[in-house]
Amino acid sequence: MRRKWDKSTVFWSVIIAIILMSITQGFTAVDPETAVGVWLFNEEKGDSAKDLTKNALDAKFLDPVKWTDGKFDGGLEFKSGGLVEAGISPLLNVGKSNFSMTAWFKYSKTPDGWHASLISKADLAMPRHGYILCVRGNLDPNNKGKPLFWFGLAQGAGVHLFGTSPINDGKWHHLAATADRKGAMKLYRDGKLEAEKDISAHQKENEDNHKPFTIGGEVGVAVRTLVDGAMDEVALFNIVLTEDQITEIAEKGLARALGAEAVSPNDKLATAWGKIKIR
Repeated sequence: MRRKWDKSTVFWSVIIAIILMSITQGFTAVDPETAVGVWLFNEEKGDSAKDLTKNALDAKFLDPVKWTDGKFDGGLEFKSGGLVEAGISPLLNVGKSNFSMTAWFKYSKTPDGWHASLISKADLAMPRHGYILCVRGNLDPNNKGKPLFWFGLAQGAGVHLFGTSPINDGKWHHLAATADRKGAMKLYRDGKLEAEKDISAHQKENEDNHKPFTIGGEVGVAVRTLVDGAMDEVALFNIVLTEDQITEIAEKGLARALGAEAVSPNDKLATAWGKIKIR
């Protein structure tokens, strides 16, 4: 006797199949709608890196910056004075809101100054506001070579959250920083929580500023560039990523964590993602 299928049965069968497919393929660990900017550096040519979100915050190269191999497909190599700038869009400010930033990088030097910036959107004039993810330099002998998440919060020196040990060993490392304005700022190394600090007393501070968002350095300050370093898969989010989400990004790559699909026989990812709302 043939089994009859009503519309409800077919509908739920399709839904279950989609859920099972998503679980087995590990798609969308992070909601793409929470991404403010995503730069994969997979173009391999040109003088700018595309932002793959609908915000279109493409980042221009300030020489010397070169295309190179990254942790996942392509990446960027930084020389003295070179950096990448995504401009001063209000979208890149965090105001009084929560946020997260992530990046892969490889670096084997110790900066001559206070730090070498990986990601920066900060105004260092008093009162200080904004955020920086960086590697500490020689001017701080107790922390040189360590990863640092700096948050202005209108404090005289800003609020510093250091990693536990140097990270400038010439190997690829994943760094992530999160800020819960009613809780703590946290720093993750290679997908694992490394340090945290309570910032709830400063939750009313507005971190907006008119400085550009930069990758691999800071405009006009050559000593803060990632000299002879490389970077890959940089992103800014408007939420506090969980440790599980950060681990997923570190292990599988930012593109797959956001839901991109493999589109070629060699399993590389296209820069036009099928499952993210691309501009």
